[in-house]
Parts: sequence; structure tokens; C-alpha cells
Amino acid sequence: MVTEIELKYSILEDNELATSEQIQTQINLLLSKHTLVFSHKEKQLSNYYFDTTDLALRKSKIALRTRGTKSSGEDERFEQTIKTSGTVIAGLHQRPEYNVDIDNDKPILDLFPQVIWQPNTDINQLQENIVELFSTHFTRQTWLVTIDNSEVEIAFDCGEISCDGQVEKPRIYEIELELVSGNTQVLFVLTKILFSQLNLRPGHLTKAARGYALYHEGLTEKHVITKLTKNKNIINKTSKEHTLVDYPKSSVSIIKLLKNHSINEAFTNGIASILTQLQLSVDGYVEASSTDRLSKLNKVSELLALLRQGFWIFKEQLTDEQIALRSELSYFIRTIHWVEHAYYIQLLINKKSSYQKEASVSQALITKLQLTQNSYPSESQVLAILHSERFNLLQLDLLSLLLKVTEGNNAIELESFSLVNFSAKQLTNSTKALNDELAQLTQPENSSSTELYLTAHSLLIRALLTSSWFSYLFIDLEADIVTKFNMPWLDMKLGVSELQSLTVLRQQLEQLPLTEQKLTQWLNNKSENLVIALDQSRAKSLTMISYW
Repeated sequence: MVTEIELKYSILEDNELATSEQIQTQINLLLSKHTLVFSHKEKQLSNYYFDTTDLALRKSKIALRTRGTKSSGEDERFEQTIKTSGTVIAGLHQRPEYNVDIDNDKPILDLFPQVIWQPNTDINQLQENIVELFSTHFTRQTWLVTIDNSEVEIAFDCGEISCDGQVEKPRIYEIELELVSGNTQVLFVLTKILFSQLNLRPGHLTKAARGYALYHEGLTEKHVITKLTKNKNIINKTSKEHTLVDYPKSSVSIIKLLKNHSINEAFTNGIASILTQLQLSVDGYVEASSTDRLSKLNKVSELLALLRQGFWIFKEQLTDEQIALRSELSYFIRTIHWVEHAYYIQLLINKKSSYQKEASVSQALITKLQLTQNSYPSESQVLAILHSERFNLLQLDLLSLLLKVTEGNNAIELESFSLVNFSAKQLTNSTKALNDELAQLTQPENSSSTELYLTAHSLLIRALLTSSWFSYLFIDLEADIVTKFNMPWLDMKLGVSELQSLTVLRQQLEQLPLTEQKLTQWLNNKSENLVIALDQSRAKSLTMISYW
């Protein structure tokens, strides 16, 4: 048995910039430029995945594969492999695997070590029941690189996944870096070199996972991502200890922390959970249609803010180097800060929006809103940001932080302060800051209620983000207790968002050559009603008793 340790990346495919030939050339040039010792090979791989019709192996967290490998000038050789469950943290895959040479592409189960199987497994019966589910066929370019007495294999795979004549889209177009021997940090060194020239993003779905989805549900990768996002087991590191969960009746992501976690574990588990969710959301943006991309990008922005909040909450646990990551998170939050504004405009110009249904929106106003929308970065520019060297380095540095802390390096622990007490303190501080602001929300001269609510918005977001980090610890106290406490805040968040939409509409309306009286009156009425609703939610939030 060996433990496979690899980093997996999807490539942003572009016929002009990322053809397979150009990627091969770029990797050769990069390795030569850094004077690295390497050997290059090209192989044709045919992989066949097997299970019973009721997926008995998959239910036991076992993947069975046979592989035919054909290199130039050599006979095809065959190998069967079993991979058992492992871990995936921010694109780093670690899985135990067992490999056995065989004569053809048909698996022979009794050649594997007995330790793989559950007690009382009838290997002969299992052999009779297994069938081929799907296959993958791709060209693999490999570079075996030697650095500091360590060896890493870089593999560029280009091909397809098929099942019963159906081919999965998008095709296989990815790079994997596998540690053959030596220090794991060498993986990071080589990955950073690739970032400098290739448009990459971390990959979570293995070829097998995509193939199983094609077999079992006929889903595309986009649907797989949607399904996995809702799966509480997506980022399990040890059993079912931490993940992001969708909290009932709310739009807030809740980090699943356990009361017996140390403060240090709470930080690392939370960052790992959010980082994985962030990378899945980037995948969601890439695979989404144009009409859905702004909402997907808005989710990316929210998760970046949730990550940054963790670096503020746990700042006393962090080194100066780790705190510097917070600045990088802020940079990308600022880089896509326009997305919420753009999303509001998209809603305003949508023919099915409530604004166009309830009010007489002139074509002149729609045209002006469209011009404003066109001033924002294009989809190709956003894709470039999400696949940029700087964004990839940020995610790799976050992964490196998680590995170092997990291994016990740079860990600063407050042993005398339990996670529950620490969480209660953070929730109290954020809630008090917000309530103090809301309690004083009176209307001074020359200031509108709308402006006052917009000013309080940042404190509201901080309180909700802190709740995302810690509220799961208190869910067992009483059913729906956290939901009831957060609902006035969530109502205010939605109300302020709509106020921002109306503010955008008002600004554009004021620039039209002709006065739109009917629309202006509707806009004023709508804003007044929203402020009344916000006042009610604010009053309710101030009466809520802390659940912690």
C-alpha cells in the first residue's frame, strides 16, 4: 500500500491560450528556466471503473479501477488499483491505494491484500457481481522532477469520461502534481512555478467522482458541484467533524464546529471548510450560464469575507506571516466588490423583475443601467482573476497554513479558555457593537434613514459572519434558537440590499433628461416602506435574548 499525495488543478481552457501543445511547451520552458532536472514522457491511458450494480464498493468507500498504459515503442501494460477513502483539503488529495500488475483490463480481486475488505466479504461472489460502470481515456504528459532529494511527477491529462456512449462535459483537462518521494513542501514549490504561466484553479472532483456521477445520475460536473455543496460530508477530514452546512430558513453558511475542538482546531477546521466551499463556488461560476454568473460570483465574495472574518476572530492565535493572508483576502474582496452592485443592476433590468412589474421603467433608464453594467469587468476578466497567479498563491498559502498548524507548527493555544467561552465572547462583542449602533439609529439633521441603515450595514455583516463561525456550537440548546435570533438580522440584511438596489435606481433616474414622475413616486413609496420594515426588524433584534 502507498498513500497518494497530490495537488489537483483544473485548467482554464481557451483555444488560443491553453491548447494541449502550448501547455506542454510552457511546462517544459518553466522547468528549464528554473534549471530543474526532469524527464518527460507521453502515455495513452485507458481506465475502466468497476463496481456492483448497487455500488457496494462505493458504499464501502472503495474505488476499483483497471488501467491500460501505452507508451511509444512499448507494449501496453495493465494494472489494477483500489483506492480507499482519504482526505481532500483545498485541492490537496491524500488517499491510500493498492496497485497490482495484471495481464488485461479485467480485475482479479483476490490478488489484492485481504486487509482491504470488510470481514466476512465473499471475494468470489463479489468478483462475479462486479461490472464495468464507466471509463476514462486520455493522453497523459508527465514530467518527473527532482528537487532537493525529492521527486514529484507533474501530469497533464487531456481526454474524456464516457459511460454507455455518453461523454461527460467538460472534458478531462487538468494538471496533477504527485509526491513520488521526499518532502511535501516540494509540491508547493513546483505548483507556484506552474502558477506563473498557467491559468489554473484547484480541483476537488476526481475523474472517478465525475464518472460515478455520469453513471449514477447522468449529471454534468456543474450538477455534481451543486449536489456536493449540499453534502455535509464534502470536506470531512476525520469522520464527520467539520463542514459548512446550510442552516434552515437562512442564507448564512454555518461552520460545523464541535465543542471539544480546541481554539486552534476551530480556526483550522473553519478555514478548511470555507476554503473548500470557496473553490467549489469558483467551479460553480466557471460552469454557470451568463445569467447565473453574477449570483455565483456574489457567493465567492461572501465566502472570501467569511474567511477574512476568521482571521480577525482568531488574530491572537496567528503569526504575523499568517495575519498577512488577511490583507490578501481583503485585496480580492475589494477586487470583486462591484459584484453586488452589478447584481442589483441585473435585477433592475431583468424584464421579469418586481421593479419592472410594479413600476413604469422607461427604456431610457434601462439603457442607462445597461451602460453602467457594461462598465464592470467582463466575464473573461473575472475568469482571469479567478485563475490568476495571485489568487492561486493565496489559496496555496492558506493550504500551507492548514498543514503547518495541523502538524503542530506555529500553533498558539489558549489552553485555559474553552472554545465555547471563546465563541460566546466573540458573539457578545459583535452583537453589542451592532446593537449599540442600531439603538442609536435616530435621524440627525440632513441625514436620511436610508443612509443610516447603509452605514450600519458593515456591523450587521460582521455580526452575521461571526454567527456563521460559532452558532453551530449552540444549536443543541433549543430547536431553532439560532434561527430565531438571526432572523431579524437576516431580514435587515435583505432590506438593506433592496435599499441599495433602489439607491442605484435613484442615482440613474436623476441623470435622465426628463423627469420620470410616476417612477420617482413609486421609488419614494418603496423606500419608505422598506425603512418601516427595517425599523420593525431592528426593534425586534434589540429585544432578542442571547442564546449563548
